[in-house]
Amino acid sequence: MSTAAIGSLLEKRFGTLKHTITILWGILLTSASYICCALLLYMMFGIEKLMYQHSVGFSGVIFQLSVLEANLSPNTTRDVFGFFRVPAYLYPWALLLVLQFVMPQVSFVGHLSGILVGTLQLYGLLDIVLPSENYLREIEEWPALQSVKNRNNFITTPIGDDNIVRGRNPGELGIALLKCLRMLWKFLSDVAATLKVIIFGYGARENENIQVVGNTRTGWQAELGTTEDGCLDEDDWVGLPPPPSPSDAEAVLV
Repeated sequence: MSTAAIGSLLEKRFGTLKHTITILWGILLTSASYICCALLLYMMFGIEKLMYQHSVGFSGVIFQLSVLEANLSPNTTRDVFGFFRVPAYLYPWALLLVLQFVMPQVSFVGHLSGILVGTLQLYGLLDIVLPSENYLREIEEWPALQSVKNRNNFITTPIGDDNIVRGRNPGELGIALLKCLRMLWKFLSDVAATLKVIIFGYGARENENIQVVGNTRTGWQAELGTTEDGCLDEDDWVGLPPPPSPSDAEAVLV
């Protein structure tokens, strides 16, 4: 995940002007979200560490752009570092957890702030501060911007419903949050059930069909010190047999 890879894809869809404004607002909003998260943690749980911690970098904006790119891309699934695949809308969250596990020193709250800002923009809750596509086309016609617009790498704001970036209905955000909470609850329940089985087993009722083999042995099993199931009986173990005498070895060779 890099600014060049994500930014180039979004710029082709947004246009250079809207993409630039998105990044500028992202710098401000991700920083404001970080401060709000730190203040909220301090007021609710008394955690002061984030209040005095410095956060520097562009990764919060990258996570904001990754939310937009993952949800606006036609691909339905994404590959996470070649280890596993997740639905596209969960790709930024998977990156958040994997990067935090691999590099614990990175700013978890900073990356989370970028995801929150990208989600708000995706569902149209930032339209109040972002200019519309029609207004962006008017800006591109300003005489002062003609020298920039005439550059070969400048992408004008797309025209047409198929290319215009349309935010989702803000009412769908609550449904998406409930869906994520259900998936998180199911994941935690599965982990808890797995740990219960590992620590306590399935219990007597679930193990009724398991029969323990007794220590009854046949003659050759008694000589070898094994039970009927072929397992070694440690009580009868007397060590390895002695090596053959030289006369026995000569008899075998003859």
